[in-house]
Amino acid sequence: MRPAVLHLGVQQWWSGGWRGPAVFALRESKRGRLLHPLPGSGRAAAPVDLELPGTLFPTLTDHHVHLGLGEPELLLPGGITSVTDLGWIPADAAAWLAAGAAAGSTLPEVRIAGAFLSCAGGYPSASGWAPAGATVELAADAAESGAAADAVAAQAAAGASVIKLMFNSVAGPVPADAVAFAVVAAARANGLPVVAHTEGAGQAERALTAGVSTLAHAPFTERLGDALLERMAGAGLAWISTLDIHGWGAETPERLTAIDNVRRFAAAGGRVLYGTDLGNGPLPKGVNERELLALAAAGLTPDALVASIAGGDPAPQAAIGPRLAWVPGTPPTTGYSSDTARWLAGARGTTTAQLEETLP
Repeated sequence: MRPAVLHLGVQQWWSGGWRGPAVFALRESKRGRLLHPLPGSGRAAAPVDLELPGTLFPTLTDHHVHLGLGEPELLLPGGITSVTDLGWIPADAAAWLAAGAAAGSTLPEVRIAGAFLSCAGGYPSASGWAPAGATVELAADAAESGAAADAVAAQAAAGASVIKLMFNSVAGPVPADAVAFAVVAAARANGLPVVAHTEGAGQAERALTAGVSTLAHAPFTERLGDALLERMAGAGLAWISTLDIHGWGAETPERLTAIDNVRRFAAAGGRVLYGTDLGNGPLPKGVNERELLALAAAGLTPDALVASIAGGDPAPQAAIGPRLAWVPGTPPTTGYSSDTARWLAGARGTTTAQLEETLP
């Protein structure tokens, strides 16, 4: 029988910033076993029963995955505690949502977008990789007919916490401005942000004008002007990185363009989120070192790099669990983001229920 309370010692932990050495009380609750940071001076707060030989992260998030093209069960052992599935068949996505929320689940926490919202003949309906039922093809009169609002409501009913809107002029037609505005308005009415796939000249600016919250990819088909980047940053638009899909480690024009855009967007104060587009080619199942190194190459500072995957909002007294991640040792002090990227790529994930069994 487990003791009612265990005390876990950590060398370092992150919650919107580095918090230093700490002791956590591991207690049972209605949500399962949770870690509670103890007030006091670091490791002197209480005697330690269990040692985590490294740095604790309450969450490490991949903000862009497609679980239908990956192996979800490999993500938590690989350090990813939370994912957002950005488009698939709504019923399948709802099943992943439920599986992730089930008691004792060893999947990451799952958030979903439901179906891709596009236009008639629009991407990814004819892509070959998106299955039937994964794309809602909105007609040109979807704003007037109410079909745009209905499509958003259907994704919300399936459990979506975000709406995915497609602007890919390279692969086919794109939604008209009126349809895009209607989707964003309906999403806001449902309390949901909109993430936009933008590909092709002018599409990133169209998404900004429509009022989306996030770009699903750092723009890679065109070099965005500095004035546009400043507008995006000023509007609070976030970008999900997905840099590694452009060559999977090899240099490509798209990768170079995306990194250049990220460098200038971040310098303008824009928020960059770690995401891989998992399922799009040979990507690691877990924390992706190449993605982190690409963000380092784009000029993110060590702390900005960590915040992109671990979160930038401090919550030092919040309970942690039922999932957590940790990295052996403490963060590098060299000041080089590339060193932080390589260190962070060693992340491992577990659940509080399995903590004793999974720690070395």
